Amino acid sequence: MKASESHSPEKRSCDHNRFPFFVVAFLLILLCVQGGFRGYIGEHPIHFPAGGFILLFGATWILCLLLFFFFPKEITVKNGMLLILVLSLLARVALLPHAPSDDVNRYLWEGKLIHQGISPYTHAPDHAVLSDLAAGDFFHAGINHPDLPAAYPPLILILFSIAGSICYSPYTVKALVLLFDMGTVFLILRLLQQRGLGMRWSLLYALNPVVLYAFSAHGHFDVIQHFFIIGSLVWFEKKSWIPMFLFAGLAVQSKYVAAVAIPFLVNRRNYPFAVFALVAAAAPFFGIPDTGVADFFYSLQKFGEEYAFNGSIHGLLRAAFGEIQPATMICKIGLCMLLVSGLGYFHPETDSRFQNDPLSGIFFSLGAVLLLMPTVHFWYITWIIPLLPFRPSKAWLVLCASISFYFVGMDDQTGIRDFPVWAQILVWLPFYLVLIREGYLLFQRGRSRFGASLHHSLSVIIPAKNEESHIRDCIRSIRSDRSVREIVVVDGGSDDNTAAAALQEGAVVIEHPDAPGRGGGRGGQIRRGILSAQGDIIAVVHADVRPACSTFTEIRNLLEKNPDIIGGAVGGVFDDADRRLRIVEWLNEFRALVFSIGFGDQIQFFRKQPVVEKDLFPDIPLMEDVELSLRLNQAGRQIYLFGNARISSRRWKAAGIRNGFSVVKRMVAFLRKRKSGLPDTVSMYRSYYPVDLNEDHPDSGKR
Repeated sequence: MKASESHSPEKRSCDHNRFPFFVVAFLLILLCVQGGFRGYIGEHPIHFPAGGFILLFGATWILCLLLFFFFPKEITVKNGMLLILVLSLLARVALLPHAPSDDVNRYLWEGKLIHQGISPYTHAPDHAVLSDLAAGDFFHAGINHPDLPAAYPPLILILFSIAGSICYSPYTVKALVLLFDMGTVFLILRLLQQRGLGMRWSLLYALNPVVLYAFSAHGHFDVIQHFFIIGSLVWFEKKSWIPMFLFAGLAVQSKYVAAVAIPFLVNRRNYPFAVFALVAAAAPFFGIPDTGVADFFYSLQKFGEEYAFNGSIHGLLRAAFGEIQPATMICKIGLCMLLVSGLGYFHPETDSRFQNDPLSGIFFSLGAVLLLMPTVHFWYITWIIPLLPFRPSKAWLVLCASISFYFVGMDDQTGIRDFPVWAQILVWLPFYLVLIREGYLLFQRGRSRFGASLHHSLSVIIPAKNEESHIRDCIRSIRSDRSVREIVVVDGGSDDNTAAAALQEGAVVIEHPDAPGRGGGRGGQIRRGILSAQGDIIAVVHADVRPACSTFTEIRNLLEKNPDIIGGAVGGVFDDADRRLRIVEWLNEFRALVFSIGFGDQIQFFRKQPVVEKDLFPDIPLMEDVELSLRLNQAGRQIYLFGNARISSRRWKAAGIRNGFSVVKRMVAFLRKRKSGLPDTVSMYRSYYPVDLNEDHPDSGKR
């Protein structure tokens, strides 16, 4: 353990997330127990149909987000994975008693036909020749659309046949689904580890109520597709092409929509192995006797062309034209155009930001399918959710909450009874409002493409002034990470021995004594350091911050493995046990997560090339960290790392906790004024530090 990590104040500040995390985890499991024994969704309405369930669903989602937020920072990888897997299993087991979807009746019946050697693709459930078999089947009467034969891929029916032969019960189907669901959680954890991302991101899938109720409660099988898609991405990271394509082919055999993912997995190095995906996708068809090619897709085509429910864009078009057919045709054409354009924009071979990363294209393509489908049941949203830990889209996270209004009108006997227009608006409107914003950002980022080298060196810049008492420990804590190529201290005209102390510790020292009104201050110091630094990656560290020993290795690995990320910030904890500072920490993390705005003491980092080429770093004396965050967000994707760097509380003790309200007030004023142009930060500096700008302030603009 490094000296900077052994102080008891830091340990106390690192441990403060444990208690709220386990309290919230206990409450979430209780809600799952309540959901498991609640009965069908339509029971216990509050003010409107399914109102009680919607409240339960919403509370579960809130607790899931709180668990993500309060996940222990200091936990080891092994213990963290075990904790997430145990919580995931407990939540799922608690929901098993929930009444299954009526789709499970069809799963059991069609699996039974396979076991009897009868093709469910040529024999609908109400087929006359099956009357004797149906007479003694408890689940046959509950099959929806009994006039239509099977629409699911053969692999799924073979799995249901095996499960039904063991025990002909909905719980057998749920057990099969649970097995693949837990496997998906495990694979997401593995992929996060491969990509240098934190384990907590897996909670966006593992404890997401859409996932919990779609699979453990209702027994839908879409999770089998998720298992194979995430598995193919895990194999892609390992460059194991044969198992990758086998998993991709099996994903298509789990749900045909997975076919849109395969083009993004193919590249110049692996295309000869693509035949394995074709074999895996085609082989199960030969296991179904007496079935023609058209029979396999008859019901799927009929559902797609003659049925519509809860489609967002399709619903608007259907309302405009008054019938399904023209809306479906327009959506088909639009989907084809989107898929082709997405392939050109997101394919790893066409843009360096997506090199060795098929995930962005898969996310886009599956999202396009969901937006243009005529029917979107709530469990269809799970097609995107396994990708959210890697692409945490705010729009899709909002939809994970608003989709709860899908349950308005659910009847406790027959399922969907009525779906009023106002409920459909509540499902989709919040999502599209946020999606439009994200689409605008994507357009801006497309106009400012940046290259992403696979071999990164890292430089740390420390803006300092009169920091003789802190600069040595800061440099030593940074140098403990071997990924750091150089440390550049930019001195703003110190009156003490800051520069000499930095030189003695082996740092490069640059003098930048300009006044804040003439390109000085912290923004000017950092900008000067950026232009002088040799590394491909820049990290900005304040002199009174002590980074954890592996912080910069994590940053470098993250940017190497995620070429679409341009930068971000690393969180920290105060070196004081004051509970009020815990609140400040949580508010800082909330701001960085939700608004992608980092503060300087959170260790901001970014790729040097696009920042220098596009002149993204502002040499302003105040709010330079906020302005940088906003510019980075327009140029590329940012990420927040939940680090445990030790932050000095000296300024909070000197200025008081009220200083935080002052900072927030000035940030809001800055953001408001920024809409009409870059604010006068020199005047803001004068207001924050009431001194003559011709004189050097000892804090050099530090907040």
